[in-house]
Amino acid sequence: MNRKTVVLKIPRSFLRYYRLPSDVVEVVGPEDATILDLIRLAELPEVEFGIAAVNGEREYLSYTPKDGQFVELHPIIMGG
Repeated sequence: MNRKTVVLKIPRSFLRYYRLPSDVVEVVGPEDATILDLIRLAELPEVEFGIAAVNGEREYLSYTPKDGQFVELHPIIMGG
């Protein structure tokens, strides 16, 4: 099975709440992995993220990024 490497960028504010060495995480996964699959492979808190941006374009977490792509993750914004 072919593999791909994708870079996930998480909000810097998350570093206060989660023990992560950096706000940039490189993940290797199956070629057909979605953004959500990659979040899970990186052991990031999936419930925190609602949308992503790939090359500046908004994408759902069901999007399948290509090898080498840079994915920015954005938190779910809750209103009150």
